[in-house]
Amino acid sequence: MNCIRMGAVPTGAALLSFALTAVEAPKPVDVSKIPLPVPRTVDFVREVYPIFKESCISCHGPEKQKGKYRMDTKAAAFKDTDYGPTIVPGGSEKSSLIHMVAGLVDEMLMPPPSDKPGQSEPLSKEQIGILRAWIDQGAVWPDGPVDVPKQITFTADILPVFQASCAPCHGASDPKGGFNAVDLAAVLKGGENYGAVVTPTDLKKSSLITIISGQDEDLPEPAKHKLGARQIELVKQWIAQGAQ
Repeated sequence: MNCIRMGAVPTGAALLSFALTAVEAPKPVDVSKIPLPVPRTVDFVREVYPIFKESCISCHGPEKQKGKYRMDTKAAAFKDTDYGPTIVPGGSEKSSLIHMVAGLVDEMLMPPPSDKPGQSEPLSKEQIGILRAWIDQGAVWPDGPVDVPKQITFTADILPVFQASCAPCHGASDPKGGFNAVDLAAVLKGGENYGAVVTPTDLKKSSLITIISGQDEDLPEPAKHKLGARQIELVKQWIAQGAQ
């Protein structure tokens, strides 16, 4: 290891080395800006891993390992990076994973922003809270395969989406096109003009996907029917799993 003696004039290479070290050193983060952990026990398989799968593994998985980091296996996910300890069991505020998903590391928001709308969305406060709670509770990651798909149900997952985005036009009172989105039976029945728009387990035959993607040109103002990327994916999963 080369050292610079007191009184010696640093060489250009030494000065560059010091400059790079100063630039690359991680900056302190303001942990007070991190969303709070959710106040309950969190299940890794049902709640945490689905977040990793949806938002992280496409860039940090078996096919790509951006930043030489992957998150699809326990051994790889717990490795430290240039930004410090990634996952510190019992200390989410010390975990660089949390710093990045909360946008507290300069130019390192994860998932990274995209110029394609809907392709890369930041985690919600609820999702960050789930990750924090999991880490604070010991970051338990069971051995063996954990890629277990979450069961999507109409009542718990789909109805809130329809209530928030579709109810003004497709609520119980005089729904447009005769399509009522207030309960499972009504959604499966379809509307007066279109008939059934959901074919359980068959995405290609489910015209609802085209409608909520804003691509149905037969509708007036098709863009008004477009939901967010995550909502569309949720509806797709629900239909693929049987539309229960």
